[in-house]
Amino acid sequence: MSDEYFPWYYNNYKLHNVPKQLFHYQLTHVFFKNNTVNSNYFEILKPLIKKIKANTLIKIKANLTPISQDLIQFGCHVDNVDGIGNPKYQSVIYYVNSNNGYTKIKNKKIKSKANTAVFFSSNTSHYGTNSTNCNNRMVINIIYVL
Repeated sequence: MSDEYFPWYYNNYKLHNVPKQLFHYQLTHVFFKNNTVNSNYFEILKPLIKKIKANTLIKIKANLTPISQDLIQFGCHVDNVDGIGNPKYQSVIYYVNSNNGYTKIKNKKIKSKANTAVFFSSNTSHYGTNSTNCNNRMVINIIYVL
């Protein structure tokens, strides 16, 4: 995913329905959505999908948040699909690279450490950040049903 030819797509927002702010943007890559593989790179995720033992995939999206001088904690949100939350949905955030960014769930900060993941209910409020000590923070967010 850090290859210069990996197809990242610009989003001029971090969260839907939040006023646009400077540095609140990201690059994304949707691997899977609406019961459809949406990427030629989907195959690279098969070991990860097998490891989490997902029965049904809902959505898989990678986020790349660029570096800035200040560590920015972006808005609180829940992982939903097109505005529809579902208590049966589970989320996993897989950290692609190590950096000083983090995910905050309740009062706990989960560091962005390469090849680690955090699991939680998709209806759990959480925050994400950028990083200040490397060029970007990359995560893969998977929404699924056990």
